[in-house]
This record gives sequence, structure tokens and C-alpha cells, in this order.
Amino acid sequence: MQCFARWLASERIFPKIPFVLVESLFIVTILIPFILTIYISFLKWRANRPFETAQFSGFENYEAVLTSDQFWLALGRTFYFAGVAVTIELVVGFVLAMLVSECTRSKKLYTTIFLVPMMIVPIVVGYNFSMIYIDSGPLNQLLAPFLEPFGIDPRIRWLSHPVAAQFAIIIADIWQWTSLTFLIFLSGFSALPRQLINAARVMGATPWQIFWRVQFPLLKPAIMIAIIIRSMEALKLFDPVVLLTFGGPGTSTQTVAYFLWEQVWVFNKFSFGAAASILLLLIFSVLIYFGIYLLIRQSAVGRTA
Repeated sequence: MQCFARWLASERIFPKIPFVLVESLFIVTILIPFILTIYISFLKWRANRPFETAQFSGFENYEAVLTSDQFWLALGRTFYFAGVAVTIELVVGFVLAMLVSECTRSKKLYTTIFLVPMMIVPIVVGYNFSMIYIDSGPLNQLLAPFLEPFGIDPRIRWLSHPVAAQFAIIIADIWQWTSLTFLIFLSGFSALPRQLINAARVMGATPWQIFWRVQFPLLKPAIMIAIIIRSMEALKLFDPVVLLTFGGPGTSTQTVAYFLWEQVWVFNKFSFGAAASILLLLIFSVLIYFGIYLLIRQSAVGRTA
């Protein structure tokens, strides 16, 4: 035992112990399930049948996914939700961060207030918005004075109308995750070199010229980070859909994450779900690689500028 302890404490072995532990954890928690998912995607198997009865089906599951209209509609709907929500979150978060960065006395207070939504558990957010969205809820009461003069029914059915339900999902996501873009942009504004801004003021630059010529180019890496991080999260949109609409009415709010959950856990189509997951991994990996490539390229341009 002492020999084994001395062997572990040797200069050649001891530095490698953390690496071995991390790699072991990676193999157990990520690599093995990933390989099992690939294996199941080539089988014909439902969860309500014994696994021993599964038969090799080749690429049939992948063909079924690629020819499924519901899959492509759910994927397109996911990109639509993510595109609208992330765009608004970036704009609102950027404006809030720019305003808070100029504050002196109340900066910590405003930062704490704007970060609260991100800290709330998603199930609480979903429950709160389900109360807000009911026909006689506070949102319709607030909109009534603005809609009634134009003859519009103020009782908007946020969770039962196909179009309104889509906006309900987007609004809930914007409310909770604008805090993240605000935090990223606030960090970017805080890291700006004050010497350049002061020098621009001394040279007679207007506030707009300082922002557009000095601040905005230096904030491009932070903007790319915010786009990549929020896009990755928005493409996995699931919690608001389950908590507010369950993909309805019909399939109007069914995202690709909800579509996979329904196929696997409601219809027991594990092989179909595994094949769809692998295809989504490939699609999202290409998008993430492209985003990281743009981020690295922007950082390189910033260093050479």
C-alpha cells in the first residue's frame, strides 16, 4: 500500500491524476450515452417493448426523420422563436447595459434588479406567466385602454390562439433571458478603456461619434459572445412551451425540443428520437462552429486593429 501511495505521489503520476479523473467522468457521463444514442438510432425499437426484441434497421430512422414534415416544421418554428427572441434580447440588453454603465451611484442597484429574472426558476416563470396570460389576467387589463378605442377585443386569448400563443412564448423567454445579454454587455462596457473615450472627448467627438467609432467596435467580441450563447440556449427552448401551451394550440408552439420529447416519452419512439437527436446535433454543431469562427475572426481583427 505504501508503494502504491508513493507511486501516486511521484512527480510523473501525480500531475496526471486530475486529467484521468476528468476524462473518466467525461467517458461515463457523455461518451457512453452518446455512443448508446447512436446505436439506438440504427435500431427499430420502442420503449414499451423489451430491448432484446430490437432489430437493426440501418438508416430507416434517419430517413423517417428527414421525411417528417412535423420535424421540419418544429425546427423552423424553433428558429423563428429563437430569431425573434434573441434579436429583441440583444437590443434591449444592449440599451440597458449602455444606460447602466453611465450610472454612478445606483449602478449596483439597477444591475441587481435587471439580473433578477435570470435567477428565477423556469417553472416559477412559467406559472407566473400562465396567470398573466389568462383572458381576465392583468396583461389584458393593461392593454384594454389602448385596444378598446380602436374597437379591438381586449380579451386576447394568449394561450389558445395560435399566433398569440407564439408571442406568449417569445415574451416569456425575452423577460427571463434579457438579463443574460444585459450582463454580457455590461461586462463589455465596463472593460472599455477609458483613455480612448476621454481622448475622443478632448478631440471634440460627439457622444454618437464616441459610441459608433470607439465603443461599438470594441464591443463586437462581447456582441458575438452574447449572440452565440443566447442562440445556443434559445434553440433548446422547451420549458416555456411545456409550462404554458404543451405545444398547442395544435402544433403552433411546438419547438423541436418539445417534438423530440413527445416522440420519445409520449409515443415511445426511442429510435426515432435518437436519430433526430443525432441530426440536430450535426445541424447545431455546424451553426456553433460558424459562430465560434466568427468570434475568433473578430477577436483577431480587433488585436490587429
